[in-house]
Amino acid sequence: MQIDLTQIILAVITLIFGLLMRYVIPSAKKNLDKNQMELLQVAVKSAVYAAEMLYKSDQGQEKKAYVVELLRQQGYIVDPEKIEDSVNAMIEAFVKELKIEQAKIAV
Repeated sequence: MQIDLTQIILAVITLIFGLLMRYVIPSAKKNLDKNQMELLQVAVKSAVYAAEMLYKSDQGQEKKAYVVELLRQQGYIVDPEKIEDSVNAMIEAFVKELKIEQAKIAV
């Protein structure tokens, strides 16, 4: 009498893939998104600081255009017309942070 283990093996493989899909892949995806966000923040901060060095203080529009173009060259999708755009918000936040740092140095 022979026992057919094919159905049992298929059930175990299905269970393993189900667990991978449920727990491992979302966790890896979450970490990847976190790493991508950190890279974006570094890119935005660097671009803002570079714009601040390259342009005069009264050239706000030119600075922002430079930052947006630099981010686009790095492959980020940026819409400067959207106020709610998260990248746009990050740009504004880093500009504010830079101004605060500059005020501390000036004192």
